[in-house]
Amino acid sequence: MRKRITSLLLTLVMLLSLVPAMGVTASAAEPEWTTVNSFEELQTAVKAKKEYIKLGQDIDTSSLTSGVGLTEKDLLYFGYQNFVLDLNGKTLNLYTKLELRYFIQVANGSLTIKDGSTAKTGAITGFFGSTTNTAACYFIWVREDSALTLEGGTFSAQGKPYGTRVTAVQCGSGSVTIKDGVTISQPEFFDGGYAYDLDGNGYALSAVGKSNVTIEGGEFDGCVKLTASQAENGSVQISGGTFKKDVQVLYEEEENNSNPAATVSGGTFEGNVYLQYWPWKTRLYMPYRLNGGTFNGTVDLYADGGIYEDNNPTGNPNLAMGLDKCFGYNAVVTPGGTFTGPNAYTVVLKKTASGNSYKMSLDGTTSKPVRIIPNAWGVMESVTLDGDEINYAKDWDGAFERKDNSTAHTIKFKWKDLAPELSAAGYSYNATCDRYISGSTTPTTDTISATDTEYSFTIDKDAPAKVYSFALHLNLKKTGSPYNVGIYSNEHIVKLVVNEAPVVEPDPTIEGTVYYTSGIVYGSPISIAASVTPAEATPAYQWQRSTDGGSTWTNIDGATSGRYTPVAADMGENVRIRVKVTAEGYLGEIVGAALKVSKAANNGYPAVIQLEAVKNGEGTYTGFKITNFDSDCEYVYSTTSAPDWSANQISSATVTGLTSDTTYYVFARFEETATHTAGSIVSKNSIKLFENVPLQYVLLDGYDSGNTIYIKKGESVTLTVSADPSNANSWNEITFKDSSTTGTSNITISNEKIAASGTTATPFPNDHTITITGVSTGSATLDASYSGPTLPYYGRWNVVVYNDSTVANALRLENVYAYEDITLSVNDEADLPTDLPKLLPENSGYHLEWRILKRGTYGATYVTENDNIKLEDGKIKPKAAHAASEKAQLELVAVKDGSTEYKTLPKTSLFYVTVTAAPVIELTGLTVAPAKVNLELNATYQLSAVKEPVNAAGSLTWASDKPTVAEVDTTGKVTAKAQGTAIITVTCGTKSASCTVTVGHTHDTDAQPWVYMDPGTHIKTCTAGDDFNVEAHDFNAWTPNSDDTTHSRTCSKCKKSGEPANYTETANHNWQWVVDTAATPNAAGKQHEECVDCHAKRSENTEIPMLTSIKVEHLTVAKPVKDAAATAPTTTDSTYTVANTEWMAADGTPLAIGGKFQPGTVYTVKITLETAGAGVFSVKSTYNTIDGKTATVNPDLTGDNHADSVILTYTFDATEGTYVPTKPAITTVALPDGKVGDAYSQTLAATGTNPITWGIEAGTLPDGLTLVGDTIKGTPSKAGDFKFTVKATNGGGSDTKELTIKVADAEAAKYHNVTLTGAGTGATGAGSHAAGTTVNIYAGTKSGYTFNGWTSDDVTVLSASSKNASFVMPDKDVTVKANWAYNGGGSSGGGYTYYTIKATAGVNGSISPTGNVSVREGRDQTFTITPNKGYAVAKVLIDSKNVGAVKSYTFENVKKNHTIEVVFMKASGNPQTGVFVDVPEGSYYEEAVNWAVEKGITTGTDATHFSPDGICTRAQAVTFLWRAAGSPAAKSAVMPFTDVKAGSYYYDAVLWAVENGITKGTSDTMFSPDATCSRAQIVTFLWRSQKSPAAGTANPFTDVKASAYYADAVLWAVKEDVTKGTTNTTFSPDANCTRAQIVTFIWRALAE
Repeated sequence: MRKRITSLLLTLVMLLSLVPAMGVTASAAEPEWTTVNSFEELQTAVKAKKEYIKLGQDIDTSSLTSGVGLTEKDLLYFGYQNFVLDLNGKTLNLYTKLELRYFIQVANGSLTIKDGSTAKTGAITGFFGSTTNTAACYFIWVREDSALTLEGGTFSAQGKPYGTRVTAVQCGSGSVTIKDGVTISQPEFFDGGYAYDLDGNGYALSAVGKSNVTIEGGEFDGCVKLTASQAENGSVQISGGTFKKDVQVLYEEEENNSNPAATVSGGTFEGNVYLQYWPWKTRLYMPYRLNGGTFNGTVDLYADGGIYEDNNPTGNPNLAMGLDKCFGYNAVVTPGGTFTGPNAYTVVLKKTASGNSYKMSLDGTTSKPVRIIPNAWGVMESVTLDGDEINYAKDWDGAFERKDNSTAHTIKFKWKDLAPELSAAGYSYNATCDRYISGSTTPTTDTISATDTEYSFTIDKDAPAKVYSFALHLNLKKTGSPYNVGIYSNEHIVKLVVNEAPVVEPDPTIEGTVYYTSGIVYGSPISIAASVTPAEATPAYQWQRSTDGGSTWTNIDGATSGRYTPVAADMGENVRIRVKVTAEGYLGEIVGAALKVSKAANNGYPAVIQLEAVKNGEGTYTGFKITNFDSDCEYVYSTTSAPDWSANQISSATVTGLTSDTTYYVFARFEETATHTAGSIVSKNSIKLFENVPLQYVLLDGYDSGNTIYIKKGESVTLTVSADPSNANSWNEITFKDSSTTGTSNITISNEKIAASGTTATPFPNDHTITITGVSTGSATLDASYSGPTLPYYGRWNVVVYNDSTVANALRLENVYAYEDITLSVNDEADLPTDLPKLLPENSGYHLEWRILKRGTYGATYVTENDNIKLEDGKIKPKAAHAASEKAQLELVAVKDGSTEYKTLPKTSLFYVTVTAAPVIELTGLTVAPAKVNLELNATYQLSAVKEPVNAAGSLTWASDKPTVAEVDTTGKVTAKAQGTAIITVTCGTKSASCTVTVGHTHDTDAQPWVYMDPGTHIKTCTAGDDFNVEAHDFNAWTPNSDDTTHSRTCSKCKKSGEPANYTETANHNWQWVVDTAATPNAAGKQHEECVDCHAKRSENTEIPMLTSIKVEHLTVAKPVKDAAATAPTTTDSTYTVANTEWMAADGTPLAIGGKFQPGTVYTVKITLETAGAGVFSVKSTYNTIDGKTATVNPDLTGDNHADSVILTYTFDATEGTYVPTKPAITTVALPDGKVGDAYSQTLAATGTNPITWGIEAGTLPDGLTLVGDTIKGTPSKAGDFKFTVKATNGGGSDTKELTIKVADAEAAKYHNVTLTGAGTGATGAGSHAAGTTVNIYAGTKSGYTFNGWTSDDVTVLSASSKNASFVMPDKDVTVKANWAYNGGGSSGGGYTYYTIKATAGVNGSISPTGNVSVREGRDQTFTITPNKGYAVAKVLIDSKNVGAVKSYTFENVKKNHTIEVVFMKASGNPQTGVFVDVPEGSYYEEAVNWAVEKGITTGTDATHFSPDGICTRAQAVTFLWRAAGSPAAKSAVMPFTDVKAGSYYYDAVLWAVENGITKGTSDTMFSPDATCSRAQIVTFLWRSQKSPAAGTANPFTDVKASAYYADAVLWAVKEDVTKGTTNTTFSPDANCTRAQIVTFIWRALAE
């Protein structure tokens, strides 16, 4: 059976690895979308947790439930998963007439809404038809620890009758991200009607609690309210978007937290922006950062707060520093001018009209908005050291950079230029750099031009070993003021320690020679031979070029091999080339002699010159024209037959102005260029400038008269006849004949006659041809004969007829090439020319070779070696230099193949070789290494001297200036003789170099005193100056000085050089007011100013005026009148404001402002008052009556107690008429399930007039539960389904509703341990807890740290960002980590930025540190990885990228957040197995999963997860089987199931499965494709696919009844070891079949 199912199961699991948990996809990149076309389908998809849902058409819910629309059971709950909803250009209309609280809720998961349509017309609209004045309604409600992302679409929300109670998007301690392309509309807003800016109802977007809000774009047609909390960049971040109405921002303060709560870096704000006031009087930190944006209204920087004259806002530095933080390095462009962070307080703080208070605001208009330009000044682009970017500090506490003085070091600061808006406003940089050097008491200050954007300083090589500190002050100044803008300097500090370079053992030196083994000719490769020692040195070549005759040299790009071919750039009188030889790991270089490159020979054959005579205007021949003029050739003419190339040069085709009746000879050769010599082959022709031009000579193509024509016996040659002069027009009859014999000739000639010219001038037939045929071997004389008075012929040629045996008589060169002479030294070699002319006849049995012409008494011979050179292996190898003007002549001879026999040629090519003495390589420099040496007494050290180049002439001489201290031998070996210092000098010719040797010196650094270095550092230095230590100052506490202005602190260790007292730092006091006795409404108080650093005091016993008690004298509100509308109170008093109003009937029914008073009803109004100035509410306060009614005041203020807010309660007489209660209407539609033994409590809800009484009308509650008031509560004691009818009753009538509670069986409690790591003092929650219960944990406190959230690999922590958090205890032990961020920071205007590295490790090992690790910006962080025994590292993922199986990893120069995740495997395993962090060691499926991975059956759902608990749907299971069978085509086209849509991925699979009896559906017409596939169904599908074989075994499972459809399938699976059940007696047929179980089935079937 295993064999029969092997193919099926392997294919099934391979498919499983390709299918995500919630759908079969065509590819990994495109998710499987569930398309919905009705609200029912949408709700079903959401409940089924379909991850990707798409609208297929518009959906309108207004007609549901008989026109009521949505009810409570219809609400969309996106929970416990990540969802994506694509509006797809469609509209989803959510409508209700009931009193519902929300339409869409996101809880314990995430929801992304997008619009994938091209038109971008997708929308969701919401209408609440029964809003009340007391309950808020949320169109989209994002719960705690949940996330909403809006990527596209329009979202609009409305409500009736109270539209202002509707909020479009509400977030409560969750996360909201809004991108461009989103519109949110909720135009109805109620601000309460009071003088407060941060209250109201009805928002487009509202976020409360610890929410995270990111707004990147979109349009907000409605007010926005955001509550922020302090985080790295703030929990609220706005970088884009258009805000049509007001924006309110509040924040939750954390004391001494310098992080912002909200950051604005972009966006357009068309309404006002209200930022909640911040406590600048006692806090340094402002919670807002305004880094960008355009503001058309007012930006209130202190909303709902008061700033008064007696607060001294202009004298408190906290306000200036807070606003500096708010605007920072940005430019703020306002209608009244432009400013920036350091002077913001002088602009935004403005006195009000009353003159005794201030407002803090930016005021823009639509035509003149406020614009914030980000990073407008003072922004450091980079700080580099030797070109590498380094960190810098904003104070003197930064780390040191460390280098040595073996090289020069350049530090460079580079910053951004001022924004044009600041320059236009009169701002400019006031930049300086203070340079501190250890040993100097005062810094050197460099002034930097206001227009510069960089500053650099270079510390020279071999500079003294010291500490060099740089403090760059990048400040602003404004035209008309000599002072910096702001109260703090914008410092950027770098501290550099330059140590003495360690003595480095010098590399060995190469020696040797290099010479050239070929001629130095353009276009021809130059080869070299180099002798380099030691033998293990690998030579490297670099060809160089000099353009000044050899004085300076530059490398030739790409010329790095032992051969080089000169190019055009190497040509010229002063241009030289050479080769340089080096070896990696060795000192020194070997250079070849400087060479002048010769031009290459030009052996091209110019075309035969074609000439025409040219007449002048009078008809006389006075010139000629070259009809085939070639611009690559040079031409001259002459009246003689020999050319003079310096005279009568021809520059164009036509030559005029010549003498008539004269014969001219024209010569051509290829012109000399920068790279080639003039041509060696000359073409010649003549022309007579006569009317009648008699023929002088006949030319044969390629043969001048007197040349020899070679013809092989039996072959022919056809030659073209031409005239000389070329314009001859008079000649006698010509006959070509052999004149050497009167008998039989050894040649025959055809077309041998040319008729005479006749009586009139006739052009010579230059196209006439003759054909000569060789008849027999021998010689002939060919004459162009005629009858004439002188010579009997116009031309004569020798003709040689040869055969194979006489071919030597016919040997000759087709062309005679010219070659440049070669001069080389005795150390050089040269290649023999290989560009040779053609030897004719071809295939003669001979070839060309070079020979040396050796003249002797008895004639000349040709040899391959003489006294000076030897020709060998294609090279010229010098033996000895030539004397005086001697040289060797080399000629080409014809050498018989396979023999040394040679034959000279009639005309041959030759050149001369001159051998010179070896060149002398000039010494250009001398170095010695090392330059400094410290030696113990009697120690020795071998110095290394290197000539530049090493093959230069000259020998080395060593000497010591103090041989009694250190002596040196002839090889450079130094011996220490006595304590002291000696200079060792090596000399070669005129060059020398030296080394300083110090004998017997011991550092005494530690014994030296500390000396002031810079404001942050002191130093102690060895008396020899070659060693030092540095550390930060050790200051005592600040103590006040007698001047009452400054305080000082003294370093306990160091003094400034030359000063007797320790270094003392002096700074101005940092004054803040401290209250000694608080003022009360009954007495004045006392206060004094105190320095926060040294606690000096001044202004003691300053009186704080007694608090003014508020008198409420003009508060009024319209009394209740039947059918009249409830109104808000008003007042003309200015000392307080009305903050809130609540009307309520005597029965507890609230009444909203605008709601109608009912008849016969007593109403009470609660009015909340808040102070609007310096006054307070106290026992002295009085409150006027309203309609004769006296107010009840809460709180009850007595004695010195006072408050900023009170609640006044007025109770009015009953309204006219009779009170008629509103009949109850039960709104509860369903109740949650319960469990035996678990506490249960659920409150029933109904509308109607209170009081409402509740009872059970029919049926019974579950055992253990009772109805108490409106709440069903207790502890169920019995399982079952319990139906009952509840009844709600009041004076107006009653209402009933049938409800059901399902009670499940109890489970035995299992207890496990909770471990808290990283927790602080006072932490709670660790210990033993029962599975299924809620565990509350508290992080405690850590001094100097800010809590940074909970993390755990075991559970999901609710409210993870809060110290107080919780989670549901699972059925296992749990570890939860508390993470903290170091507060860091400094007191000089600059803090530090910290980033988080999340470190996690899978099972079978650990990582240290672990969890969320906080790292200061620019620092390094190392993680150590430790596998458990028997395990190894499989891979390490850095930011999801695999970096291999490393045991540690260091994040260098941290600039952002990172993640590191470690996966372990068995030590003996394959790195591709055992890599899933969710496959625990020892789990029943561990071996199965590892086996499946190793066999390539599955790769998991991602790089580190297998998702063992993932489930499969019925559609997926059938599709697996169908694909395993080869995806056969179905025979039937009739689909029996209405829920299997044509075009779905599983359509064909279901048809096939039905045909093969694998499935019959869940009913006759339903297949239920999205239903989860149970264990019984999976096994049945497999069994049926195998044709339902008989099982034949006993049934071991009590939960598999014999009558069950799956009984035989289960027994078959047991028999084949496919499954063993979930226990020994249970199979759990209805349980979901997980990925782990499927892989285990296969492993058991195939691997065991």
